[in-house]
Amino acid sequence: MLDVLGAEQSWEVPGAWVTAVRQRMHGWGQDQRSLRPLRPDAFAGFAKGTPAGVWFTAQVAPLLAGWIPVLHGDHADLGAVLTREFQRSPYQIGGAGHIVRVAATDWPLQVLAGAQGFREQGRKHAVEVSRDVVAMFVDAPPLAARAKALTAAFDRVLADREAIHIHMTADYPTIVQYWRTTALTAAELAVLPELAGPNAALKYSLNSLRDAHAKLLMTIPDEDAGDFAQLMAGMILAGRLTNLPPGVAQILGPAAHDVEKAFASARTGFRPQAWLNTNTEWLARAVRHDQRAAARAWAAAATRVSVHLSGALGDAPWPDPLIPDLDALFRLLDRDRRPTAAVEQKETSLSSAWDNVQGTPKEQKPVELGPVDFTNDPLAELDSLVGLESVKDSVRKMVAEVKTNLRRQELGLPSHERARHMVFVGKPGTAKTTIARLLSRIYHQLGVLEKGHVVEVDRSDLVGSSTGTTAPMTAEKFREAIGGVLFVDEAYTLVPENSPGDYGLEAIATILKLMEDHRNDCIVIVAGYHREMQRFMESNTGLASRFPKLLSFAEYDTNQLVEIFQLQARYKGMTYSDDVLDVVRSIIPPSPRGHNFGNGRFIRNVLEEAISNQATRLSTRDPDALTEKDLRELLPEDVRPPMSMRAEDYLFQKPGT
Repeated sequence: MLDVLGAEQSWEVPGAWVTAVRQRMHGWGQDQRSLRPLRPDAFAGFAKGTPAGVWFTAQVAPLLAGWIPVLHGDHADLGAVLTREFQRSPYQIGGAGHIVRVAATDWPLQVLAGAQGFREQGRKHAVEVSRDVVAMFVDAPPLAARAKALTAAFDRVLADREAIHIHMTADYPTIVQYWRTTALTAAELAVLPELAGPNAALKYSLNSLRDAHAKLLMTIPDEDAGDFAQLMAGMILAGRLTNLPPGVAQILGPAAHDVEKAFASARTGFRPQAWLNTNTEWLARAVRHDQRAAARAWAAAATRVSVHLSGALGDAPWPDPLIPDLDALFRLLDRDRRPTAAVEQKETSLSSAWDNVQGTPKEQKPVELGPVDFTNDPLAELDSLVGLESVKDSVRKMVAEVKTNLRRQELGLPSHERARHMVFVGKPGTAKTTIARLLSRIYHQLGVLEKGHVVEVDRSDLVGSSTGTTAPMTAEKFREAIGGVLFVDEAYTLVPENSPGDYGLEAIATILKLMEDHRNDCIVIVAGYHREMQRFMESNTGLASRFPKLLSFAEYDTNQLVEIFQLQARYKGMTYSDDVLDVVRSIIPPSPRGHNFGNGRFIRNVLEEAISNQATRLSTRDPDALTEKDLRELLPEDVRPPMSMRAEDYLFQKPGT
């Protein structure tokens, strides 16, 4: 078993997968181009003649699990497990213990560094070896995301004449700089943040801890846990530091002042072990309340930051105590782990490549998932949504801002409140209304909104047909929304083009006045297309200052739309096979899509049409003979474009019709 703390669940490592990796490494030993070391003892601890790829496997295996990963279980020392046949003194760490791995931020380039004295073809082969080693892990669930991103980057280098020339001729610092600035896409850097350099790694570690702390506080409130500033102060004191390191302060920016104040307040009478015990008790409550993922994410982020604070990355002594108490946390997780979890993971996590390793094709079975109840956990529901990463990040920051200001008020400090009214921009079906509803529930849980409901309106609800009717209609809807959110969809229709005397302007003026009169009682969200909302914001000089936050909702790509189909099918209790998903993918219009393409609404209509077609198919059979499987299973022939239209025709339909 390999348990990576940052992952949501452990991985039962298949013995056949380990065997296949070892066979691959033995193949390198027979390859004349295997970059065997020029000196017999070039790789300390490894047998004479060990190929560079084997040594590199031992280095990268743990680090593909994350930046400063925490690994636990009998495969915790995965690199040693895989390469033990090449080691002089085979050893293995694991069992009840754990390992925290740290390396320089250029760790994927170590074979390239060792090949600097080689000729050009040898240096090119160093890139190929690095790529081949990383690619072995794309089917290992806890390592797959980072392995795929790094493999893709190496593939681009090998395919780009200029890039491979740099790797074959330039000095090592130039190659490192290329990887920090050019080699990786933004999406790849999101999963490999440390490759952008030490400062980026520290920023990632701090931001991930801030987000994880806000989420855990939201799901498992705890007065002793404090806000992010108090957490950082406790970590500094527990790490026996005398102040906030300058590099950390620079990244935190204005928040560093809050940390310094919290540090000054907490240092008198601070007891490190008592503080660690408090954190462990908090995490234990999270595990007991089925918030294991939030607890694991917090502990992984706290470990990263504690390593940064200790100076271990600069060869300082290892932090003692390590924050949090990882021994205690893994005891909790091991005790809480369900007996069937290993079996379930073994059955569902292995890819088709794993099937090929075993040599036994796996029968394709319909995916069957149960509905999830997020009634009392809007943040978990937010995380479950497909895509919307920038929107999710903005919401988490808003939550952290509210929590911090509430704590300031408790301590009698001035708060830094900003108006909470927002502008949502994006195409139809990109979850704007869904996020508005989640925000209302989140703010209600935080105590900011009294009711936490949403009143959804459009032009017809606010604008009257004659003089004197618009203001009362608008005021009535606003009063209905007090204690919650007023969501104005297609807000730009309140200011139609070339209609200077339109009554919609009166509705806007009324909303602005009521926003001022009920500043803390209602949140107003206006939504619509990007371009049209820009015109709306310019229609009244008071709008821009009243709506300080803008959230942009990106259009879903094809993979995300297929994932939405899977989630919605699960909520409706339906099952499906990969063949069904292939048909869904085939009827999604290719990009670029029309201006009115329905995104999530399109997929919802696809699913509803499939369920209707399934009902028609089953109606020809004896009702008494139908089983639960029959009633829940969708087949490929059930999936057709909505309303039996061709997908390209659907582009010209108004979303929702």
